[in-house]
Amino acid sequence: MLRILLIPLALIALLIGAMFWSGGGQIGRAEFAYIDNGDIITLDPNQISYSRDFRITYAIREGLYAYNPSTLIPEPADATSVDITPDKKTWTFHLRPEAKWTNGDPVRAADYIFAWRRMLEEPGEYTYLFYYLENAKAYEDAFAAHGSMSFDQVGVKALDPLTLRVTLHDPCGFFLDLVSFTPFYPLNERSMQRFAEANNGHVSYKPEFTKPQNVVTNGPFYLKRWDFKRDLWLEKSPSYWDHKHVPLKSIEMVINDDPLSSLLMYESGSVDWVTDVNNDFCAELRARGRKDLIISPGFGTFFMDFNCASAVPGLIANNPLADVRVRQAIDMAIDKQQICDTILMGLGEKPATTFIPPNIFHGYHTTPGFNFDVTRARKLLADAGYPNGAGFPTLPLLFPSTAPQTSDLVQDIKNQLQANLNITVDLQSMESRIYSTRIHDKQFVLGVNDWIGDYGDPSTFTDKYLSTSANNPTNWLEPQYDKLCGEAAHESDNAKRMALLEQAENLINTEVPIVPLYFMINTDLCRPYVDMHFNPRMTISFKGIKVHKH
Repeated sequence: MLRILLIPLALIALLIGAMFWSGGGQIGRAEFAYIDNGDIITLDPNQISYSRDFRITYAIREGLYAYNPSTLIPEPADATSVDITPDKKTWTFHLRPEAKWTNGDPVRAADYIFAWRRMLEEPGEYTYLFYYLENAKAYEDAFAAHGSMSFDQVGVKALDPLTLRVTLHDPCGFFLDLVSFTPFYPLNERSMQRFAEANNGHVSYKPEFTKPQNVVTNGPFYLKRWDFKRDLWLEKSPSYWDHKHVPLKSIEMVINDDPLSSLLMYESGSVDWVTDVNNDFCAELRARGRKDLIISPGFGTFFMDFNCASAVPGLIANNPLADVRVRQAIDMAIDKQQICDTILMGLGEKPATTFIPPNIFHGYHTTPGFNFDVTRARKLLADAGYPNGAGFPTLPLLFPSTAPQTSDLVQDIKNQLQANLNITVDLQSMESRIYSTRIHDKQFVLGVNDWIGDYGDPSTFTDKYLSTSANNPTNWLEPQYDKLCGEAAHESDNAKRMALLEQAENLINTEVPIVPLYFMINTDLCRPYVDMHFNPRMTISFKGIKVHKH
């Protein structure tokens, strides 16, 4: 409780500084301003994987379909309609003649082909989602090997400038969910050509193409300004096909990765919305009966990643985490209920023994993993050759420095592993961009992370840990897992498909490439005069936000 009691004093001490930094909340304000837990990592659709990056991308770009802000059901966007064959393998999209890029070019089927081809030739975080397309994986492999396979064999064709035909290798009932997701958005090839560079015989694009002075987009807003570690400023796009139905004229994303400072800016009137409010603050605000505090169910899991490689160069020579018994022991040695009750302040998070949260997908039933069991954990560790932790190396645990709550959580994990298994953990805090790079490059031993589902199917979770997924940092490569997910992708019977994915997830829960810690909730502060739709996935449509200040 000490931390909570100190908050009002800190608010008083820092309020003047916060208002000075923000210009008193009145000078240069956008019509809608918000803070989203730190800086943008990237706005390259090939590389995006963080929620705050997705939200900006949903504002400045648009795909064939878009998620309804309330129901999350895909609706026509850049396309007016789609024709689907009875076998659900051929999808023919009809594009809007009036859709335009910010440079005045019309949006055409060729823009989608360019973007999708780039995703296979310059693979990104979600390239594996394109494997639903006929011959997409074969083309990616052939291209990487400097083979001669033609892109014409991939299942995407422009029948004419406004007609895009997509052929899948198997039926995919949730394909509209996929094309509503940012990796499937188009790119303006003409504007990107000056950023092309040869790379071992292949073409890649310098990240400068995403900067405000260079980027060409097709969404309801355009990126006017991006000041590193300060803010992003979006303006309503006059070239957007549906601009008459975009209420906001300007949006500012204020970059602030300090939870207390973010709260101060909200309290001083500098911003209208703050995401991921620290649980300590939530507990006090809830106790005060604050109506603008919104605590709602989430769509994801917070967990600890293991690097399962036998060695991690520069970090650990003989990695004990390569042994499944060690991973299982660590999982069983962590009291997750304690984390939810004490570290997370009992706001609604539930302890997790599975990767996929229960009851979020119709017809999907997850099998619980391991419960807290110190006796069994110690036996497993001894069986692996480390009785009472003897001879066990110190494990570095990486975590981002953006949230005190995360710092408290990893400290609790460190204490529990020391007390229950006699394992020493070295906590290493770092800036979020550096942390993200280290995890992506697999230069870690332990790391904390979370995963929020991107679309309404269990594969949005299970595909993450495929051996081919760029989102899988664990070096856990399980052929049986790939096989089950592959069979599910080919299965047209939904009940059988769900059963295959359930088996696949059970391998994650028992082989333990990750330790599920808790099922997430959403914690937001939002002004009552802001009309916006909150949903478990927190897929926010800036296009539909209305602000009623008067």
